[in-house]
Amino acid sequence: MSFENEMEDVKKHEISGNYINKPCVEIVTIKTYKMSPKDHKGCPFIDFTFETIDDTKSINTTRLYRTRETDSPESKEIKLKKLKELLANAGADFSLKGEAVIKSATGKKVKCLFKEVEYIGYDKDNTNKPEVRTKIEYSFSAPESGDIVGNQSYFRTPLKEADLKKYQGELAKWERDNQGSSLEKTSSESSSTIESNSVEQDDDGLDF
Repeated sequence: MSFENEMEDVKKHEISGNYINKPCVEIVTIKTYKMSPKDHKGCPFIDFTFETIDDTKSINTTRLYRTRETDSPESKEIKLKKLKELLANAGADFSLKGEAVIKSATGKKVKCLFKEVEYIGYDKDNTNKPEVRTKIEYSFSAPESGDIVGNQSYFRTPLKEADLKKYQGELAKWERDNQGSSLEKTSSESSSTIESNSVEQDDDGLDF
């Protein structure tokens, strides 16, 4: 294929503008995945992109963390369980080796619970004022024809106590440093609050 024809295909390609924007249980297809770069300094990860099978074709990208040598036994168990559950419920072929196992789950359907997660964000339009934001991410799954068992608390994960204290401390410092330094923005102005569903976390994403 010539580069000109390739660019024609790029031009015609439709990108979904719909995102899963509230807690829900949905049957989704594992559309794509992306491994962390080999030179990544933090915890290695896999970003999974899910797409609903309904007419909205809504998508979500969630980061699942892989194990590393410094993990505690508990941390390692949580990571392995979460990744194994998703892949097994999607019908991945575990007779394959390495990344081929992940590839074998691509295009497969799985029933997933997506939850709302609180995290600390920073308002770039307001001198990086700390604020509590929310994002929607994959929590756990079942086979496509299976049942998701849980209650309303499964749909939301608030800030951990340590993160809440961090936020309160950072907010107090921001208010002290910015007191009277500038006029307040008018109510008609809106800050940029759109965040990727694969926001980097400091704790390997172990928020449950």
